[in-house]
Amino acid sequence: MPLEEKDCAATYKILILGENSVGKTAILNSLVGRDFKSSVLPTSGVDFVKKIFEVDGALVQLVIWDTAGQERFRSITRLQYKGTQGIILVYDITNPDSFSRLTYWMDSIQKEIKHKHSAYEPIPIVLCGNKSDMEDQRKVETYKGEKFANQQMAFEFFETSAKCGLNIFQAFQRLAYHVTDICNPRLMKSYHPFMIRQRSNKGPLSRRSANYKRKTKNEKTKGKESVIFCCVQASDS
Repeated sequence: MPLEEKDCAATYKILILGENSVGKTAILNSLVGRDFKSSVLPTSGVDFVKKIFEVDGALVQLVIWDTAGQERFRSITRLQYKGTQGIILVYDITNPDSFSRLTYWMDSIQKEIKHKHSAYEPIPIVLCGNKSDMEDQRKVETYKGEKFANQQMAFEFFETSAKCGLNIFQAFQRLAYHVTDICNPRLMKSYHPFMIRQRSNKGPLSRRSANYKRKTKNEKTKGKESVIFCCVQASDS
């Protein structure tokens, strides 16, 4: 019996960002099982798809918004940041300009989203170097993508191929995990009631197992529970 939206414990808004022609629409088409097309018209606004994922015992739905990469549509893209809970950021491994423009997108994310959230609840970003099937035309080496992901505190890094389907599902699966881990950890089997989220300052959270610790500040304070946030170094996963 196919899964339905009513079966999901939570729904999250996800944006897929990046320059024009990096393959954002093709990635979404691959994710939902649509046929790959070598040439498609550039996205002229926004569109979305829905996909259900199993995350540590819970079913969650991602509503993934495809956005336009062209300069003239970026005001529309900025409007779509509202309510975003996770981001797939894409560049083209055959196009170094699309890689260098990642700094623009990170600055945009910082400006439009991150400053509106607590430092203890970051917006998870998964970086994808797309078109890995075109290895003979590669212009951006893998280590550069890994380095950028580390520098920018991306939660995950994948090289993907919308044509072959390589790492497409895995990228969104990991994003679904991180968003749930931040927004609704109680849904997860591994949730422990005496733990809170910790954010490491030393690299992407995907490279480490997250540590959490929840405790009340004073159990006798008028019945109100306070949460103390403290940093705990995470161990490598």
